[in-house]
Amino acid sequence: MPSCLGALFVLSMLNAQPPPAVHDTLVDVGGYAMHLVVHRGSQPVTVVMESGGGDDVEGWAGVDSALAGRTGATVVAYDRAGFGRSGTGPANLTPREQIRQLHETLERLGTPPARIVVGTSYGGMLAVLHAHLYPANVRGLVLADPMNPRFVRATGDFVYSTVQRIEQPVTGRDTAFARVVRTFPAFVRNPSAGDGDLRIPIVVITAGTPWWGKPDIERAWRASHEAVAAAGPDRRLVVAEGARHLIAKERPETIVEGVVSLMAAAQE
Repeated sequence: MPSCLGALFVLSMLNAQPPPAVHDTLVDVGGYAMHLVVHRGSQPVTVVMESGGGDDVEGWAGVDSALAGRTGATVVAYDRAGFGRSGTGPANLTPREQIRQLHETLERLGTPPARIVVGTSYGGMLAVLHAHLYPANVRGLVLADPMNPRFVRATGDFVYSTVQRIEQPVTGRDTAFARVVRTFPAFVRNPSAGDGDLRIPIVVITAGTPWWGKPDIERAWRASHEAVAAAGPDRRLVVAEGARHLIAKERPETIVEGVVSLMAAAQE
């Protein structure tokens, strides 16, 4: 589905039912402000959106709104420290600390405790980490073309060769991106980045169109997603035909349908 049709899909989902109230807010999380967009719903589930490594809420291209309209859940998209409208945060901020701050913020905002976490690219690893840290809350995951430890192990130093090196950050975003790169090796080695021992439903969406530009890397990417989907009884693989890495823009309906498929289990 070309991106223009993806946009039409989002609009159709927004028209599915009256749109929920949207709360665009900044929350002090201890020395810096976290920017969140909260779509208040009527169902007892919160859908949390984890963007890609250098992205912010705009990268969802309206999928958060579409999810709110389709599911009736409370949907929360947010900017991680240094991206979008969130403050930069401390230099030593780790992925684990960021998820802790997010969890505490969700509680302060009074969102339903049962959560489905949607993560794309690097955000897929954060979604898995969220499930490890807060198992009582996270009832399911939707991982859209996710980065994952299996892929890193299979390809050695390849991932590190692809990232932008920012030796002298100028902007808050530069600082945040450099922090992502710096903390990634320890993050990917931590058991909490791996999905193997999670016993919750997981929908893995993999790109249908190759985008890495290297056949061996493409095979490892797809194989890693197949392995994640095969590692538990309540998991499944969805191929986003015609989409490259930006699933939210090119095949948004796969994300929406993935969340819809988990809503009943999330309320049990």
